[in-house]
Amino acid sequence: MATKRLRDTRNYSENVRNSILERRETSLFKKAEELSILCDVEVAIIIFMPGKIHPIAWKSTSLAQDVLTRYLSFIEFKRLEKLVTHEGYLQKKVDKKEEHISKLEKMNEAKEMEILFNQLVEGKSIDELDAREMKGDGSGIEHAPKEGNDINVEDDGHSKDLD
Repeated sequence: MATKRLRDTRNYSENVRNSILERRETSLFKKAEELSILCDVEVAIIIFMPGKIHPIAWKSTSLAQDVLTRYLSFIEFKRLEKLVTHEGYLQKKVDKKEEHISKLEKMNEAKEMEILFNQLVEGKSIDELDAREMKGDGSGIEHAPKEGNDINVEDDGHSKDLD
């Protein structure tokens, strides 16, 4: 399902903003109902609107109060134990991707070493291999200069880390 771009509603009239809010509330309440049925959990939604004294409570005010009271009755350690922040969620995803990249790099290095070994077994001379193949680090960054001028044109004598 494609995601819709969020609209900046500050410039709209009050009536337009209220109709957008009503549609989004309906959608949110429908999703909450589906979640409660599919996962067999109690779901309560409380919406505080600026300028309004009473919040909007879904499914009912008494259910929302009951769920909130039960939640607050747990000691803080138990409440925060399973709390997932957006930053924590993203950090877990980053860690998994870094672990996956590390595994791929190790596999790549092993394959390059296997190819190098096969080339040596087939009779290819060590002099015919470039520096990256002989080093076997798998990074593919360092290359031995080929014939001709040994000066690196990109090197201006400054370390990029110090600039």
